[in-house]
Amino acid sequence: MGGLREVTPPFVVPGPTGVAIRTRLRVSSADASVLTEVGMFLGSLASRDLAARSRQGLSHDAASWAVRKRELTESSSARWAGSVTKATHDQWALTRRGHMAEMEWLRGQITRIEARLARPLGAKAEKRAGAVRGYATRSEWHAKSRRLRVLQNRLTALQTEWAAGRVQCRLSAGPGCVAQR
Repeated sequence: MGGLREVTPPFVVPGPTGVAIRTRLRVSSADASVLTEVGMFLGSLASRDLAARSRQGLSHDAASWAVRKRELTESSSARWAGSVTKATHDQWALTRRGHMAEMEWLRGQITRIEARLARPLGAKAEKRAGAVRGYATRSEWHAKSRRLRVLQNRLTALQTEWAAGRVQCRLSAGPGCVAQR
């Protein structure tokens, strides 16, 4: 009772045993057209809901989510409406995280360019930590100062959208990116 416990020999845990199968659906042309139509219909519901979610901005709560779901339930089933509202809410949240990441990236770029613009032309980086070199030529300095203004304008626009809770789909973030405000 009062002794040390017995140490068992080590063992290796077996790897995963599941099997992943990738295949395409083999459907008739009639089934394919039905699936296409259903996909377009659900896509339009998702697009409409994303627009509604985007208009809500930061004033979103469980009651407004329920209202959006009820509005979609008029056009579809409650199960599809719940799935669509969840997906669009997740897409809105993902876009918000993307905005935050882009703002952090822009701040870093602005800081770097400002540090190099502050140095004299052709200045070498010093040995102390954090010291940067200056731009090599006047034309490079001028181009970077213009780039700095572009980045600052982008950051200002993003900060305005962030404060208002608006999302704006950039590039092709997904099929629901039809709603831009």
